[in-house]
Amino acid sequence: MTLRERVRWLRPRELGGSLRWLVLHNAGFKLLSLIAAIGLWFFVNAGERDAELALQVPVELRNIPPNVMLVSPRIDFIDLVVRGPRTLLNRIAPEQLTMPLDLRGVRPGPAVFRVVGETLELPRGVSVVRLTPSEVTLEFAATLRKRVPVRVAFTGKPPGGARVTWTKIAPESIEVVGPADQVEQLKAAATAPIDLAEAGPGLIERDLALEAPREYVSYSAGLVHAQVLLEEPERIRTMNVEVVVRNSAYRTALAPGAVQITVRGPRSATESLELDHGAVYIDAAGREPGVYEVTPAVELPADVELVKQEPGNVQLRVLRQKRKADGK
Repeated sequence: MTLRERVRWLRPRELGGSLRWLVLHNAGFKLLSLIAAIGLWFFVNAGERDAELALQVPVELRNIPPNVMLVSPRIDFIDLVVRGPRTLLNRIAPEQLTMPLDLRGVRPGPAVFRVVGETLELPRGVSVVRLTPSEVTLEFAATLRKRVPVRVAFTGKPPGGARVTWTKIAPESIEVVGPADQVEQLKAAATAPIDLAEAGPGLIERDLALEAPREYVSYSAGLVHAQVLLEEPERIRTMNVEVVVRNSAYRTALAPGAVQITVRGPRSATESLELDHGAVYIDAAGREPGVYEVTPAVELPADVELVKQEPGNVQLRVLRQKRKADGK
């Protein structure tokens, strides 16, 4: 006999007892099952209920033509609100979303771009409710490339009247890229300045950064190697110096016995110049007795040069008397 047949033939008292048995038998298990069913129903229905999610999506500029460049502040992010079931919203990975703007075909000047949600890769069933901003205005300029020389910049006054007499830079020129109107006006790229206020005479060798270019202009190099020669000012000095005869086997006589020399060189070297005896001389080696017109030789330090000598020639008389052992 089935349960249905049994229930059908039960007396009312017996029917009530059977119902209590059905309800109370395994009551704990039945209660847990009921709670689980209610929770599942709530989860499914709550997950399918629409909700909204606010996102900030980075803007990606695509297909910029090579002959133009952006010269206005760009929009880095778009704020948007999307709507859809919670289960779908939870699947969205914000770090993987981008808002592409296709710049193909833009020309110099302002351009307006509509921001549309269809370009976003969102799960099916999720829609865009609001975009901020909905339009983006960007300014473009024609691009120009050219090479310009590099110039070393200086600051401060070198001590002692020294001056820069020679410079060398590597590289000597760099490529500049930027808006055509700005690049056309650029004649040279300047380095960070070298302070000469405490520099002494000699070779200065440094790696120098290039001064920051104008906005939207870029350089092909950021550093250059510079060599700068700093020299003292020259001074001319005139001196009267005795002429000495060397290497003669005979006694000699000179007319005149001294010459006036004019020298030129760095001020410190010229002012401190003291010529040794015999620095201006005539080499009489191999000369027999007689009268000769000769040009005295002058021995000077390497950084000092002879400008003029007066008179240019002197008369050398080689006498017949032999020199004594002491040279007289």
